[in-house]
Amino acid sequence: MVRGFLPLALLCATAARAEEGKSLTLIAAPAATPVIAGEMVPLTIRGVYDTEIALEKMEIAPSQGFDWIQLAPDDWHDERIGGVTRRVVERRLAIFPKTGGQDTFGPVNHHLTVIGEGSRREEITLRAQPVTLAVAPMPDDPPFEKPWGWRFAASKVTITDALSTDPAKLADGETVTRTVTFRAEGALPEMLPPRPVIQEPWLISFAAPVETKLERGRWGLASTAIWRWQFRPETGEPGVIAPIPIPYFNTLTRRVEAVEIPALPIGYASFKASQVPGGEMGAGARLAYLGALGLGLLAGLALSAGAVERRAGWWERALRHWSPAPLLRLRRAARSGDLLALRRAAEDYLTPEEARDPARRAAALDRLDAAIYGPDTAGFDAARLVRDLRRARRVTSGA
Repeated sequence: MVRGFLPLALLCATAARAEEGKSLTLIAAPAATPVIAGEMVPLTIRGVYDTEIALEKMEIAPSQGFDWIQLAPDDWHDERIGGVTRRVVERRLAIFPKTGGQDTFGPVNHHLTVIGEGSRREEITLRAQPVTLAVAPMPDDPPFEKPWGWRFAASKVTITDALSTDPAKLADGETVTRTVTFRAEGALPEMLPPRPVIQEPWLISFAAPVETKLERGRWGLASTAIWRWQFRPETGEPGVIAPIPIPYFNTLTRRVEAVEIPALPIGYASFKASQVPGGEMGAGARLAYLGALGLGLLAGLALSAGAVERRAGWWERALRHWSPAPLLRLRRAARSGDLLALRRAAEDYLTPEEARDPARRAAALDRLDAAIYGPDTAGFDAARLVRDLRRARRVTSGA
């Protein structure tokens, strides 16, 4: 943990070559000492000149220990210095030390074509000496997870979470789009953490490509990542996506902190509606009850007539045939417009062994497959598929 603060500390390196009335200086303004690897350090290149300048070019020496970015266009203006008007240029940078230790940024050369007496042009170069910063490694304090946790530094991190609809009350087959906007001040886009991976056994999810943008100005810089997912429950039963903490080193408090993507409950409204309070029996429950009662009567008749079928799996086949659940799932998938879900429901509703008319079943599924893998799915007649599969069942009554 770094606790030493230099709130107004300035590290300066002045021009190496003395030019009367001219100077070039590097001014670094770290928030603390030592700084943390990956922390943004504001740096200003300031030149002061007493002559008219026709052409100029500034060169910053490459540095293995720093990444850097210019925050704003060069600011040329006149200043009164010591009672004399001088021409001043300021270039604002953000520099980011890469590793711990003593790291040096610079030097900087400013090549000038100045206009002297008699409009005579002269080529001169001013050189600002490099600045050296003490850099500490990124801390391993919780909630960072060494060695796998993503580490980055920022002065402020915010998260906004937007949803296309109420995820806890989805219509059957409906998809919810979640958009998380992650913004970090004082960090470059490549320093932001990767998009979290969200996977649940009960959830169908799709992640869109990440969008990033960089804002910068004389005030500093901020990077934004936009993460989008589409979620749909695999089954009707509701579930909850757990909260996702994202740790970072706060360069203002000098502590490891975390922001959190909140938990997200997801489910179909139809599932909640089917849960009848007070112990009352809803329509679906009554239908299942009548089916179970019918199975009991059939079993009793078979026993009384001595016609008990002894082959393995008879009870499972009877239960499957008379259960209303496969047909309900088939109809719900047909209404949803999701052809992949309809394909699964069709297979569950009518297997090849159960088909009274195998050719009709095969033709119906071939049409569905052509719609799934063809260029246009909009014109598929799901209601016709349901009718054809019902007609293809071995026994039509009750199906």
